[in-house]
Amino acid sequence: MKLDLHVHTCLSPCADLLMVPDVVKDFSEKLDALGIADHNSAKNVRAFSRVKEIVVPGLEIQTVEDVHLLCFFTKIENALKVTEIVYEHLPKIRHDHERAGYQLLVNEKGEYTGYEDHPLNMPTDLTLKEVVELVVKNGGFPVYAHAERRFGVLFQLGFFPELEVYVAEVVSEEGKILAEKAGLRAIVASDAHRPEEIGKRYIEISCEGKRIEKIFESILRGEYRLGGVCPWLG
Repeated sequence: MKLDLHVHTCLSPCADLLMVPDVVKDFSEKLDALGIADHNSAKNVRAFSRVKEIVVPGLEIQTVEDVHLLCFFTKIENALKVTEIVYEHLPKIRHDHERAGYQLLVNEKGEYTGYEDHPLNMPTDLTLKEVVELVVKNGGFPVYAHAERRFGVLFQLGFFPELEVYVAEVVSEEGKILAEKAGLRAIVASDAHRPEEIGKRYIEISCEGKRIEKIFESILRGEYRLGGVCPWLG
């Protein structure tokens, strides 16, 4: 099974407006599963789940420390429940679509159905610890996003805190080494904001069936291989 667990849609203000279901489906033909993780929201996940057989529901929550945390769930309903809680902790201002990037809701046909006016490009007032606890409480699986890059936990804090997070997305050999030294499983993903970036980095796993929980069980056991444009992999 080949998976890219970090893909944005047209709901993320920094993503291409072409990140709609039919386009993402076309660019992910060689992938068996996608993780849809927009900034601070899972409102577009359902539309994408209707065009791709395996979509891992998720969102990328920005904490008060400016740390990005990928938060995955086995059920869309849980991702949407956490989204509503996250909205309560975002700044109480209306997003400026013209200046800060459009945040578009979409259906499975690729038709824009509305705007999301919560400021998804801003941090919540939740600490990293609080976000991890929120995700775990709702049956989720937290993953440090691009750990050693801007907004990653290593970049922002300089260390991996002792929390219920057991996996880190990395972008370099150094990041992989640091994650593994901290006892974390290191994975790679594209963090795609444009169609051509989908699947640029991915993981391959051996997994019984197509249940999402089995995917994460395999990752936690280290039963996966890193792939894609990662020159440091040799």
